[in-house]
Amino acid sequence: MSHHIANIVSRDDIKIFSEDEVRELVSKLEIFGDFDPFNYTPPGPIGEEFLNSTFLTAFIMGPLGGGKTTLCAFRRILAATLAPVAWHPEDGKPTRMCRWIVLRDTFRSAEKTVLESWKQWFPKTFPGCKWAGGNDRPVTHTLRFMGSDGIRIEVITEFAGLGENSIETLMKGREYSGGWLNEADTHSEGALDDLEQRVGRYPSANILLTVKELEDLSKQLGHKVFSGQRQRFVIGDLNAPTVDNWVYKDFVKKVTEDRKLYRQPSGQSEQAENLFNLEVDYYSRIIRNQDEHFVKRMVDNEFGYSRHGKPVYEKFNRTIHVARFRITFEPKLTLGIGIDISMNTLNPAAVFGQVKGTGRISVIDELYLGHGVGAARFAEGLLRKLEADYSSASNVRIWCDPAAEYGADREGGQLAAMETIAMILSLPVLIPAGGSNELGMRMDAVKTELRGYHEPDSEMIICPEKCPFLLEGFDGKYRFKRRKETASTEFEEQPEKTHPWSDVQDGLQYLILGFRGRTGVLRGAADHSRQGNRFSNSKPSAGGSPWSSGSRGGFDPHRVGRR
Repeated sequence: MSHHIANIVSRDDIKIFSEDEVRELVSKLEIFGDFDPFNYTPPGPIGEEFLNSTFLTAFIMGPLGGGKTTLCAFRRILAATLAPVAWHPEDGKPTRMCRWIVLRDTFRSAEKTVLESWKQWFPKTFPGCKWAGGNDRPVTHTLRFMGSDGIRIEVITEFAGLGENSIETLMKGREYSGGWLNEADTHSEGALDDLEQRVGRYPSANILLTVKELEDLSKQLGHKVFSGQRQRFVIGDLNAPTVDNWVYKDFVKKVTEDRKLYRQPSGQSEQAENLFNLEVDYYSRIIRNQDEHFVKRMVDNEFGYSRHGKPVYEKFNRTIHVARFRITFEPKLTLGIGIDISMNTLNPAAVFGQVKGTGRISVIDELYLGHGVGAARFAEGLLRKLEADYSSASNVRIWCDPAAEYGADREGGQLAAMETIAMILSLPVLIPAGGSNELGMRMDAVKTELRGYHEPDSEMIICPEKCPFLLEGFDGKYRFKRRKETASTEFEEQPEKTHPWSDVQDGLQYLILGFRGRTGVLRGAADHSRQGNRFSNSKPSAGGSPWSSGSRGGFDPHRVGRR
């Protein structure tokens, strides 16, 4: 099916009919119209991927001026060309019948935005069009044109505002092929679920052509007529919302095989889309006149931070710092683990990473077992994870929160958290950066990795599939809390303790300090040339832990914690 869709929108590779043949078919339309599905050029590669999507639900998120509304309009038209063939109730002729609903929060919002854009392509004088409704009432637009295979296509599109109604109430008793959530982030949570459950019901099954009738129609036309199942599509468009919005939860936190979020590049990037339809200084004017938070969302297409605070790392960029696929663990490289834990901490967390390529730190995994977890239980969970996922590691190094050294009742025989972990894992636990736990240095360590080094493509990269809490923290859950309006400064000076996000972020800080060392962090550059001297990749000693280092020679900027 996806190949068939590509044939419809591509000018370069038309498998079924040439453009001239399609135009000839259009000229034979009963209701004279010159609508041509080939007259639209997508704004760029991401837009074209969205246009050709066959997911149940596909959303396009992009900067202002990215051409998202028009993309959705033609995605809706394209869907009609794939509708099943049915006997039309009015004249009994075979027709691809497709009905969609376009939803906004209010109908007046729809009139000013999506309906206005739709009318630019299909004004009331457009051949083959019929309009009904309006004046604060839902509008229905019907468009008929001839498809590339000689079958008439009927496109019914209804524009409505929810107002005080729910989707369930608004659509009750109505049948639709698909739906479009315009400015999707403005809809209430649950709107997508409701819409997905109420599409795929048009046209009625009892008027679809049977296999025998399709065969007869194919013989009559002289070529095979395609007719699949009834459609079930939902699309949406939006600018990047805040991390509090339901779109973030449904498309980033809870990824499913039926939903896809297409994210256009930043308007400032070389890959920016739809620039051929914009003024040369379109984005530069926005950047000059808007604050950083607005630019991040509306130009750079990054999720905005929560209304509760400001993200610690505003330079984090998913396009740069998040891998497109799972990052592969390499057993020959040192596996580093940064742990945030102390005797008084009941929210321990660990972050796993390796130094690859040009000195880039690849963050490949995280571990958070929940609230109320002590050192022993956490160490046992960490041991299970190592045995299950990283048993082939030739060398493992663990760096821990310096506070994990303290708090034990020595006279009572109590072990510190660090000692408990070391004993259960049978591995040395290190304290990074010479024992310093300065917050500013730890945050600078992460900022340096986000910025990258002198080598190309050296920015830290994170595995999206295995590091959900870490990424949510970067997106705004790890934040400076907003102060009251009467305060002298807008935000607190230290990050808010938000579990589990702050715990996982602390684990990342210890991981980076462990790999780079205090000097490397302070210099803001990786000591890549000496990496081989820092970390031993020798085989484990006989009878020792399968992850233990057999040699501890060479310069080590860290001190080993007590065993």
